[in-house]
Amino acid sequence: MAPLFKSEREKTLLETEPEHPSYIKEWLKRNTFHHSSFEDVEKLVKKKNELGCTISLCFPTLNEEKTIGKEILLMKGEIMEKYPLLDEIVVIDSGSTDNTEEAARDAGAEFFHSNEILSQYRSYRGKGENLWKSLYILKGDIICWIDADITNIHPRFVLGLVGPLLEYPHLSYIKAFYKRPIRIHGELHYTGGGRVTELVVRPFFNLLFPELTGIAQPLSGEYAGRRELLENISFFTGYGVETGHLIDISRLFGLDVMGQCDLNVRIHKNQNIEALRSMSYRILKILLQRADDMGRIEIFQDISDSLQIITGVKHSYSIEKLKVWGTERPPMITIHEYREKRNIVPEEPKNADQSYVKPLPYTASLMFHKELIIPRLKGKTKSEVITELLTAGKNRILDPEEAQKALKDNWEVVTTPINKNIAFFHAFGDFADDIVPIIGLSPEGIDMKLPDKLTIHIAFMFLAPEYLGEIYRRMVDSLSKIFSHIEHFEWLVRCKTPDEIIAFISYLEVKNKIMKMLKIENIKDVNI
Repeated sequence: MAPLFKSEREKTLLETEPEHPSYIKEWLKRNTFHHSSFEDVEKLVKKKNELGCTISLCFPTLNEEKTIGKEILLMKGEIMEKYPLLDEIVVIDSGSTDNTEEAARDAGAEFFHSNEILSQYRSYRGKGENLWKSLYILKGDIICWIDADITNIHPRFVLGLVGPLLEYPHLSYIKAFYKRPIRIHGELHYTGGGRVTELVVRPFFNLLFPELTGIAQPLSGEYAGRRELLENISFFTGYGVETGHLIDISRLFGLDVMGQCDLNVRIHKNQNIEALRSMSYRILKILLQRADDMGRIEIFQDISDSLQIITGVKHSYSIEKLKVWGTERPPMITIHEYREKRNIVPEEPKNADQSYVKPLPYTASLMFHKELIIPRLKGKTKSEVITELLTAGKNRILDPEEAQKALKDNWEVVTTPINKNIAFFHAFGDFADDIVPIIGLSPEGIDMKLPDKLTIHIAFMFLAPEYLGEIYRRMVDSLSKIFSHIEHFEWLVRCKTPDEIIAFISYLEVKNKIMKMLKIENIKDVNI
């Protein structure tokens, strides 16, 4: 007689419930929907009118001439003209080189070039950039974003997202989920899609963000939200905008404001493995950054923007560096042009840019990169040190000459409680399109001709666009605090490599976080 162990074991495994925390099970019951619940468009229009709200639909595009026209025509005809659910349809484009613009305009949508919106804050390519800038353009109280490459487009892609927001006041953000087919050798298979979700994001959520494990498809490109929520969260410019949203919304507003809706099946063009590799790297970096920011892990080394790739055949191999760019756009509510356009008057005008959003616990060490650290400064005067720091950051500075002019008078000295001085050089302008933090050490000391005649052992330089200036203050505050103990200061100047410096600053930040959490002012007061 054949043993039954294997089949019994399989039966046990099949009957085992998923190990979700109880609150995830409750969230799934309360906040998960099917699009069929929102098929009655007349009912949704009536509810919209009762609430007195407006709804905007936006398509972020990059070379989508084959599908964008069809998507716009369908949505405009079915849920804007036949049923007045939508108040506007807008396309925000990242720089298409095909006929996307003509197709979108011919179909009746408003069309905007991303690089022409809030151009004073520069422009980056990527879906997240388009979404961020669309908040400035769109008029709606509810905003729905739909990808522009869907080949089986249907009104449910909007109805299933805005419906829950109209019907359930406690919800402010709705994600789509669906079956994701993949095309292999021209044949459509109804399983196998969502590779980055299953191989990167879902395992990471299970490890460090278990509260988000109930999200069926964290990387789905279709979602809708209330403006008052969307304007208060950051937007990563490229890959990872979706995961950033989920983490930040959960952190700032709680899990219960989010919901998800089953839209059945979504068919689109699948990306190749090279594109998925870059996507995975960028998303993983964002996940690590947020996990560190929130104290769920601690990172003690530089997280590079470069992805190392081995290429070649047979006996000829080489390693290539692939830059995976991206930056984090601040909450739109902090942009004064946005507040002026929407007549938002801050309660505290002097602190308008900081009064809206709860900041993350700041981690200065994550801003540093090895190539921007000088363990031993050669310069002995202020001008020599400025030149040396600028040279270290030359690959990230757009106009070194303008940066040097701006730095001439923009510097300050912070004296720590241990009577040790740190020099902070800073400048904000078009010579940088992202944050460029540079740090240099001088164990022997630099004579800056200070009134107290003390020398400088740590020189820090910060270059950034104007709108990122607030981060400078947070870095100054963080670095000043961690060097307020003589042993910290002395040990740092003993570090001899960039890796040692990043690791040591990370260690000190961890120590300070723990002391703050335990309400300890002085580590010497702790009795073990």
